[in-house]
Amino acid sequence: MTTNDTTTVSSVPLVIITDILLQLPIKSIVRFKCVSKSWLLLIKSSEFVTAHLNCSIRNHSLIVRYYNHAFGNDSGLMLLRSDLKQHQVELPPLEGLSTFPKIVGSCNGLLCLDVSSAFGMAFVLWNPATNEFKGLPTPSLTESRLKTFWMVSLGFGFNQDTNDYVLVRIVNFQARYDAIAEVYSTSTGKWKEVAAGTGSCVIYGGQDAVAVKGVLHWIANGIGVLVNEKFVVSYDMNLELFWRTAMPELPTDCYVKALSYDQSLALAVYPGLGFRSRLSNRFELWVMNEGKGWTRTFNTAFERIAWPVGSFRDSKIIMKSVDQFFLFNPKTKRNFILPIDSGMGYSYKVFTYVDSIVAVNGENDEKEVEAQIEGMVHDGSN
Repeated sequence: MTTNDTTTVSSVPLVIITDILLQLPIKSIVRFKCVSKSWLLLIKSSEFVTAHLNCSIRNHSLIVRYYNHAFGNDSGLMLLRSDLKQHQVELPPLEGLSTFPKIVGSCNGLLCLDVSSAFGMAFVLWNPATNEFKGLPTPSLTESRLKTFWMVSLGFGFNQDTNDYVLVRIVNFQARYDAIAEVYSTSTGKWKEVAAGTGSCVIYGGQDAVAVKGVLHWIANGIGVLVNEKFVVSYDMNLELFWRTAMPELPTDCYVKALSYDQSLALAVYPGLGFRSRLSNRFELWVMNEGKGWTRTFNTAFERIAWPVGSFRDSKIIMKSVDQFFLFNPKTKRNFILPIDSGMGYSYKVFTYVDSIVAVNGENDEKEVEAQIEGMVHDGSN
């Protein structure tokens, strides 16, 4: 079908066009924006974007960032589809990279990349399926002679109430116990400082924030008089409010990772690779029940030492041992080996991912649509 087939295009009911487009590969959908102005408006509409996302979300994939600490050039991104086939993912053409980008988060087909060398100073929003990407403004909180960075933590999520994608940056300066936070939203395109209110605790960098029902969560350690305490620091993307929650009583020599499980915040408790004990392969799962606090829902021992790296479809835990990745279902107690290469000397980050047509500039960027329509008018399409 060409852009001159106006009679054919206009005679097909919109609902049928929509149903057909929703079944097509994303590359075809992107091309069909050029069929006519009405098709462009349809494909760019929030209703169509949401409908496409609801179809895609049935087919979750895993995106894996691997990084060789000894040879930084031996790094990359790998996509594991539902057919269990591995696909290498090429980065967008980013200029001036001093290190391989880190993934801050994955949400509705968008990846937030930290492209700075340290302290989260430069970010890119990227849709690998459409290959659209956008550099974000430089954060406002910077170092000075009197303020030196100590720790910077990041989180990325989606605020369903405002249809907004949010990047959170929490900064701890040296010689200060209180943190300062700033938030970037795609709807405003700007950073805004927000009172952190986390008190005497610090979120150690390098961990992945967990998004559950519009709230981002991080594991934090107490400092000062609270040095032996651990907390969960949370940020409500709609209310723009931080708070902290005490953890359940846990062994002092354990590791803790926040996860999303069964539509709730969960804590995976494990001893870690270097912990020498007869319980070194133990694994516990604690779930936050609203209004009831923490409940230990699972306690088991694996055949080998393994640690959690994420969750999949909110029902399975992605685990890693020394030489392999596997999915663990706490309800059935079954493991499923994942065909992900697990070489020594590499660090891995694993995120759930879905293909989508969500735009990096926001689903309803009116100026962008107007510019595309103006270009089509000059080209003679309608």
